[in-house]
Amino acid sequence: MKKLTISFFTLRIISAVVLGVIFLLIPETALKTIVIIIGVLFIVPGLFAFIKYLFSNSERRPDILFLFAGLGSLLFGVALVWQPDFFVAVLMYILGVVLLLAGIEQLVTVIRARANTQVPTFFYIIPVLLLVAGVIVVVNPESFAAFIMRLIGVMSIVYAIMEVIYHVKFKRHEAAVKVVE
Repeated sequence: MKKLTISFFTLRIISAVVLGVIFLLIPETALKTIVIIIGVLFIVPGLFAFIKYLFSNSERRPDILFLFAGLGSLLFGVALVWQPDFFVAVLMYILGVVLLLAGIEQLVTVIRARANTQVPTFFYIIPVLLLVAGVIVVVNPESFAAFIMRLIGVMSIVYAIMEVIYHVKFKRHEAAVKVVE
């Protein structure tokens, strides 16, 4: 009986396409799922730290800060799993405010530079786009979150396609294939 083996290259391609399709088809659910997975990634080490502290020998017990760090990680993970929508909304508001502040800062820089030199109109475009994006994110964070997930989905599929193209193109050169795989 022949043994089925999957190369790392094939696994990367399949994973990228699957993630890309999921992000494109159900972006809101995908983002919540990512937050829940991050929550679980906080819960597991927090739980281990808490259990290790409780069951360790009293003479060899770690510092109390170890317990508090474990409990903090555990509680934060539970909060992420319990309320993923809240954390997605908070993240989007933070992103919106960062975009607003970046746009304002760049616009002020361009306006100040105008006092010393001639500034082409092109240099005003990016700060204004940042301001507009910041306002859109703050006003409607849910649609922006879905847009970001769709963008990541498209980029994931493009990555998979480019990996296949690179593999086919560089397969003629054995050394290059080893770098790609």
